[in-house]
Amino acid sequence: MLNSVDAGRRLMLRAAVYPLAAVAVLALAFLLLAGPKSAIGAAASGLAVVAGGWIAARMALGGGVQAAGSAMMRLILAMLLKWVLVIAVFAIGLVWLKLPALPLFAGLAVGMMFQVLALARR
Repeated sequence: MLNSVDAGRRLMLRAAVYPLAAVAVLALAFLLLAGPKSAIGAAASGLAVVAGGWIAARMALGGGVQAAGSAMMRLILAMLLKWVLVIAVFAIGLVWLKLPALPLFAGLAVGMMFQVLALARR
């Protein structure tokens, strides 16, 4: 029987692997259809979602048993950190690297969608 730590680790791994695979397929599709800049854009924003989600999960769930206020603060800070990372990568890709907007949005959407689907699966 799995204890809660093992179950949490499996959930975090699943929440990272599924969107990572989906983002890789999306980036490959953009590479074949639109070129390397589009593939880099889709991969960058999708990887930012995956990395942000993984970091947020480690930060939010890695503290052990805590009081309700501390646990809620960890959750809020973890989600804030995730979105700061995602927005920063998106802005750098759009403004500084001049990557196309559609692949950046597509990577973001696919990463988020598959992250939610992976967490909803039982």
